[in-house]
Amino acid sequence: MIEITLKKTLLIVVWLLVLNVAVFSAAAKEIPFELKTPPYIDLSIMGPPLATEEECIAYLRKRGRMPLLTVSIEQLVHHFYQEGRLEGIRPDVIFAQAIHETGHFRYGGDVVPLQNNFCGLGTTGGGVKGAWFPTAQIGVRAQVQHLLVYTSTKPPEHAIVDPRYDLVKRSPKFGQARTWTDLNGKWAVPGKTYGQMILRIHQKILSGE
Repeated sequence: MIEITLKKTLLIVVWLLVLNVAVFSAAAKEIPFELKTPPYIDLSIMGPPLATEEECIAYLRKRGRMPLLTVSIEQLVHHFYQEGRLEGIRPDVIFAQAIHETGHFRYGGDVVPLQNNFCGLGTTGGGVKGAWFPTAQIGVRAQVQHLLVYTSTKPPEHAIVDPRYDLVKRSPKFGQARTWTDLNGKWAVPGKTYGQMILRIHQKILSGE
């Protein structure tokens, strides 16, 4: 009982710290934020991770089924942290997005594991499989770059591997998303709760559920 109470207390402290950081940043006009109906605190897309690599790995392992990956879980999570930090995007939430998009890396839709496509890039339904990437790291890089083009006007640090980067860059959506729920209706259409579903997974990673 003490252990559970302590875990919940630590989680509350973490979220309060996040909220304080968001308020401070919004006041400085650096990282806009939006407070949603509980339990959602809409995090900025750009920023440092709140969860560790180990917590992300533990969350996925706790699901009980072997994910369908071309690399180990540890290596994949490391790719998210490496690529996310390089572009200044929260790697733990990018990982949560990939979990949402792939059904905990079990797929089952048009995309297959060998594509190394962790966010459905290029899929339009009806059997269209979308983009293929040569390695898991390049697939993660493409996902990060696709987030970057929605949230920032700065170019990626690496050569562009996201096949839809230029398409978004030429659209009114270029650099307009600041928070994860800002992706609603942009990344996912109509996607009215797209960001909220990602944030729910992220909260579970933080709480160890």
